[in-house]
Amino acid sequence: MGIIVKQSLSNLIISYAGIALGFILTILLYPHILSPDEYGLTRVLFSASFISTQFAHLGFQNLVIRYFPVFKRAAPQNHGFLFWALTIPVIGFLIFAGVYFAADSTIIAYYAEQSPLFVDYYLWVLPLTLFILYFEILNNYLRSLRDSVTGSFAMEIIQRLITISLLGVYFFGWITFHLFIMLFVLSYMINPLIVAIQIARKGEWKLRPNMKLMRRPLLKGMANYGLFSMLGGLTTVIVWNVDILMLGSLAGLDQTAIYAIAFYMASVIAIPQRSINKIVSPLLADFIKNKEWDEVGSIYTKSSLNQLIPGIFIFGLIWINLDVVYQMMPDFYAAGRWVVFIVGIGKIIEMITGANGLILINSKHYRVSFYTNLILIAVTIGANYIMIPLYGIEGAALASVLAILVYNGTKYTWVLVKMGLQPFTKKTVVVTVLGTAALSITQLFTFFDYYLTEAVVNSLIFVTLFGGPVIYFSISEDLNIMLKNLVDKWRR
Repeated sequence: MGIIVKQSLSNLIISYAGIALGFILTILLYPHILSPDEYGLTRVLFSASFISTQFAHLGFQNLVIRYFPVFKRAAPQNHGFLFWALTIPVIGFLIFAGVYFAADSTIIAYYAEQSPLFVDYYLWVLPLTLFILYFEILNNYLRSLRDSVTGSFAMEIIQRLITISLLGVYFFGWITFHLFIMLFVLSYMINPLIVAIQIARKGEWKLRPNMKLMRRPLLKGMANYGLFSMLGGLTTVIVWNVDILMLGSLAGLDQTAIYAIAFYMASVIAIPQRSINKIVSPLLADFIKNKEWDEVGSIYTKSSLNQLIPGIFIFGLIWINLDVVYQMMPDFYAAGRWVVFIVGIGKIIEMITGANGLILINSKHYRVSFYTNLILIAVTIGANYIMIPLYGIEGAALASVLAILVYNGTKYTWVLVKMGLQPFTKKTVVVTVLGTAALSITQLFTFFDYYLTEAVVNSLIFVTLFGGPVIYFSISEDLNIMLKNLVDKWRR
């Protein structure tokens, strides 16, 4: 886990710097500069493009991680894998674009009543999909080269700084909203360019294909894996994004804006998960390829614990300070309070199951995603259609958590039954009990006159009651090492 600890530290620093920028962007700027409808439009555009990307890459996003080691071993100097990583998604994007244009009238009819503003800008989904598509493909290629930091820096830091700048320019009236949306979409082109430059700096920008490696058994395996991994990856993306799209059509862009900000605050909980998974994925691909199952089991267990601890820690601090955060925004957005709680619980459920999805997608059992995806997608969409009209934004949150619970439960059971691996230990129970007890105790201190005073006191109590025992008893050696490294860097 040495490389995981080292790169996770860099990713965590970048991620939490990104959180600071995201806080400025999402809490302090968006609600005060854009109207709820305008902000809701940016979220619907992004969610639609992110889901579309999962179709357009034709499974190559995950295939890069899985098959890069195969090509690298077969021809270390001239495998030409990057050529296929760049060209195959073009085909997928063109197919998607054709379908999108063909569905023109359906899209307009779907959003015309509740979200007419989206109808004016729905074609911008196409270029945004293209930019996100190639960022994901190139970033996974770079991750296979053991660099998970550059892509994080581009998306978490550079992208947010650009968006903050665009909001500032729009606030001062130097550009129209139409031009703001155009520049907002085009700004996502910077991310794949940054990653491409880093690949070239590593001397890996090699575009000549090695046709000798492209034999029928390999092509057949890649095609099967690409199909099933595309369907598998699509599930998670749909579960966490279809609610935005459906709220836009069923409840309007203003409700989508409330939900999006609440969802953003809850999604901060998953930052450690994303940081760890970026490094774990290529390592698991190697270990599974070499059938080093002890290493796979070790990563599975540690990933669960190392995600659960910071997940509970961040969830607790967010919930304790939520009233203070909402006081920084127009009162309109405070309606998302329980969305934060519901989605936060869903994120913790996802984190506690560890790297089960990565294990499946990199093993011979990757097809399992296909057999559960159609049912799961139907459950997600069906639950949203039922719950959004009944409970509004809280209904969308409940539908997403229900779907993610079913999905992760299925993956956990499959890995346990078919591979004999499971991530939970006694430490999992200890951490869960500690976190629940610490957060419950803070709810007793509600007699302060000011929200800020109450939040500060309760935050200190929670950190002491939860963080203290976790660090003192070294419940996670990896996290203790990471904290020590962070302190050492700070002292320098």
